[in-house]
Amino acid sequence: ASQQRQTQLCVVGAMRIARVVALIFALMLAPWIEDRARDASSSDDAAFATTRRGPGDRETMTRFGASLVGALHDGNDTDYTVGVTVDDDGNPIGDAVTQPARSMVGFVQDCSGFPPTQSGTLCGARGAYLHGHYLYVAAAQVDTVSVVDVYRPDMPTVAGSVTDAKVLKGVVATWMHRSGEYLIAVARGRRPEGFGHVALIDVRWDRWRTDDSGRYLVSPRVVSHLANCSTDATRGLSSGRLCGARALAVVDETAYVVSEMSNSLSVVVLPARLSKDFMGFAPPTIVPEFVGTLVDTRLEGAYAVAVNGANAYVASRWCKTCVVLVSLEDPGKPVVGGKLPRPGVLGQFDVVVSQEEAIARIALGTPLRGVEFVAKGVEADSAFAFVTTEFDGRVTTVDKKCVSFSADLGESVQQCALSARRVLYDLDFPADPRYEYRANARPNQASG
Repeated sequence: ASQQRQTQLCVVGAMRIARVVALIFALMLAPWIEDRARDASSSDDAAFATTRRGPGDRETMTRFGASLVGALHDGNDTDYTVGVTVDDDGNPIGDAVTQPARSMVGFVQDCSGFPPTQSGTLCGARGAYLHGHYLYVAAAQVDTVSVVDVYRPDMPTVAGSVTDAKVLKGVVATWMHRSGEYLIAVARGRRPEGFGHVALIDVRWDRWRTDDSGRYLVSPRVVSHLANCSTDATRGLSSGRLCGARALAVVDETAYVVSEMSNSLSVVVLPARLSKDFMGFAPPTIVPEFVGTLVDTRLEGAYAVAVNGANAYVASRWCKTCVVLVSLEDPGKPVVGGKLPRPGVLGQFDVVVSQEEAIARIALGTPLRGVEFVAKGVEADSAFAFVTTEFDGRVTTVDKKCVSFSADLGESVQQCALSARRVLYDLDFPADPRYEYRANARPNQASG
């Protein structure tokens, strides 16, 4: 027993000695480890400008204090007109802060032929939403949602698309859910029926891949949808909640959808995610569901919507210069008449049925009319905006100030996409000979 006790003491003593030696060794290595970590961090910072990030990575947008940052250097000494700065190694970095020297910075176009036999991924390009450095574009003419990579704002390229002749028939608007796992798309259908849909499109990581050049490509997939529109064969009229679904606004897990043929605003609850949670449990549902719908003649031909607090603001044909306010205090029973603070009286509210859009714009921060073809989701500090062109299937990067200027004048934002703002930009006319536009790079033809 005595010998066994001595053996245990020896083992314990040896373990204590080993711990002391390990501690001393760790203290000796600490400065070397810190230096290596610092060197690695510096190397990462220097290389950041030329490393393409994956879907949903907003670090790319903010690392250099700008909304859209991408490497503009392609191995030559091209004098880009969007403004260029350099990193620690002298490599040019996209400058998204300096105002571009011309209204149009770059574009991608993918559409050929004439309606109704057009082909391409961007025919009938309308609503778009920016998430990370990817634009999710509704292409109404070809029932397609296309993903456009704007990592290089001066040279956007198509990175993938999904087509559905039924669920995405006449798709007009998109919005990325805050989870980043799926996209909400609104399709209005074809006239005269106008069978509208709200579709959820899966863009999770397993839908992405890289090509030989390291560029991310995506294969989106429609996973669920919501529909509510039918036709009375005897009268030839469509009725339902989503006939001619036209626009949406999304707040957290709720989508607010206006439909021009139904004269309605529908409140739709969205799934929190598509993926299983950390415990391995699947979400209760991945299908959008109605919460409530308002049908009102003052929403006739409703074609734009925005939400601020407990009020929705709807642009309709009922009034050309004003917007209709809808109270969302009870999402199951939205009603016309939003509550706004009474001027000069603290804690008092007035019920307001309509409001001039110029006044509503102060609360919303953006107009409702005239910006249907301007991508949503672009951060306030970005120097760029993105304009879609329906008739020729084009997505154009433009100077954001040009879009604001056009909206203030009540003129078409297409002027910016056509480089027709000659009053603001010397380079819009005459054309700048140094600037070259290159052919669109399809996913299977991607280059650097």
